[in-house]
Amino acid sequence: MGNHTQAEKTNRGFFSERFIKTFRGLFLPISRGLVRAGFTPNMVTFISLVLGMLTGVLLGLNMIYIGLALGRIMIFSDLIDGQMAKEFGGAPKFGGVLDSTVDRLNEFFIFAGFAVRYYFLGRPEWMIFCAFAFLGSVMISYIRARAEAAGLDCKVGFLQRPERLALMGICVLFGSIGIDVMVVFMAFATQVTVITRLLHVYRQGRKDEKKIV
Repeated sequence: MGNHTQAEKTNRGFFSERFIKTFRGLFLPISRGLVRAGFTPNMVTFISLVLGMLTGVLLGLNMIYIGLALGRIMIFSDLIDGQMAKEFGGAPKFGGVLDSTVDRLNEFFIFAGFAVRYYFLGRPEWMIFCAFAFLGSVMISYIRARAEAAGLDCKVGFLQRPERLALMGICVLFGSIGIDVMVVFMAFATQVTVITRLLHVYRQGRKDEKKIV
């Protein structure tokens, strides 16, 4: 049991649970203020969706720094809606499903924006890297959802959503070169995380089979 817990900690990503909890705590005053102002978590989720679409459009138009600024607000709103639901208004099942759906849509808008940008820059071959980066990102989340639905733990891999968002935010600061590095890296690294999660789920399944036998 102890070894299993330790293994999970070493595979949960670059950011520790303590860091993520502390970072999210910074947004508690905003979440509290929105609740008092009459906003619901679903309202904030829809705002995040609109911001995600606008971010994708701006990235496609090569307005990367404005897109980055708007993208950061989108990320913060994504943190806030979940926080509002858990800390101040319960966590309704539909809200959780809606939030996860919007997360996937926003990732699509971002990578579609990068892909459109490459197309207009006369580098259409780079759209392939964008496609694989998006595919890997979606599969990482999908495998976790399916594993947890089967009663298995799947919070492993070094490129989970917080790491992916942080990587995008940092690399875009370096302009075109940073975007190139980020897209190529994520096209391959997300697939590694996908394989890591599949293997993790497979090992858990094997352990359960042995217990039954």
